[in-house]
Amino acid sequence: MPQVRRGQSNTEWMLLTAVLAVGLALAAYAFVPGFRDGVKGLAADATGLFEEGTRNGTANMR
Repeated sequence: MPQVRRGQSNTEWMLLTAVLAVGLALAAYAFVPGFRDGVKGLAADATGLFEEGTRNGTANMR
């Protein structure tokens, strides 16, 4: 006789949590100017770090 499953598995709960977190971040980006500015600043910082870390196709080891 097959086992009856009830409720949600951990994977389903984690997927639901991830979807809600992404939705919340998108809503904040759309409606909160300070959040949007922070995301743009983070993108600029990351771009600068990636450009600084690689020069002429080789890793810049310090």
